[in-house]
Amino acid sequence: MNVALVGSNFALRGYLPVIKKIRQLKLKILCNRKVSKSKKILSKLPGTIHENNWKNIFINDIDLIILAVPPKVQNQILNYNLKFKKKILIEKPISQNLASSTKIIQSFKRKKIKSDINLTFLNHELFQKTKGIIKKRKLGEVYNYEILWNFKSFDLENKIKSWKTVEKLGGGIKNIFLTHVFSYCEFLFGKSQLLDYNFKISNFKKIRYKKSIYCILKNKNGVIGKITLFVKKKGYQNHKIIIKCEKGYIRLFTKSKDWTKDFILETYNNKSKIKKIIKKKLNIFKDGRSNQIFIMIKNFLKKNDYAKIDYCLNAEKLNKNIN
Repeated sequence: MNVALVGSNFALRGYLPVIKKIRQLKLKILCNRKVSKSKKILSKLPGTIHENNWKNIFINDIDLIILAVPPKVQNQILNYNLKFKKKILIEKPISQNLASSTKIIQSFKRKKIKSDINLTFLNHELFQKTKGIIKKRKLGEVYNYEILWNFKSFDLENKIKSWKTVEKLGGGIKNIFLTHVFSYCEFLFGKSQLLDYNFKISNFKKIRYKKSIYCILKNKNGVIGKITLFVKKKGYQNHKIIIKCEKGYIRLFTKSKDWTKDFILETYNNKSKIKKIIKKKLNIFKDGRSNQIFIMIKNFLKKNDYAKIDYCLNAEKLNKNIN
């Protein structure tokens, strides 16, 4: 498949190594405005051309488009693709607001445009194993769960004014980080409603941004989930999910500089007194997120599934209530 990759930061750091690793993919176009940076990369990629206008990637021999661009630009490209119906991989949030995201996904489904979204944790081996334990009721019914994720944000930490720090442009910890959490909560526990929330605000460069968010969710079976997210300035990120079950507990956690590396899955059965620990195996790429992109694209090439995009859209609907 001939690929057009659009973006200049995560596109090069996260997606490009994966495209080079998958034999079924051939990078034909690298599209961004960083000409000098791209020339160095293209010198090692014979047959790949540089393009600075994303409209020019919609040519006959491009089979797959991969986007790693701001939500506003992604919105424009996705709407433009409605008449070309190119296979496409996108980043979250889908667009800068819920109405646009909903309209785009409805159109994609109606026109049967093959697409998928990079929801890092849904492609993670240990999150999938956790879902299997819950679904098969290996530890009985789920009673409740608690999520704590403290993380470092380069833009917020360095007081950079960009779309990533402006909530109405699709940035901020609500859109970038909480979307991930809401998505994997539905993945693990089913659809939920938002019972309560609160947040703390900070200010810089005339921008008000949420530096922490606390939420309570409830699924259709009455399972309560408590979520705490906050930005930290120094040290490792700490991401842990504790699930209390009828016969024991499940813990999924990492303490790392990388979003996805070094996760550990721990289960404990109260009756047998057996504790099991599983560590993540796949670490092909330097950036751990690329490992999950690798899985996502491999699955995407095999089948057509809108499930992950639905998870993201439902997360955006929950996000809309947190104002």
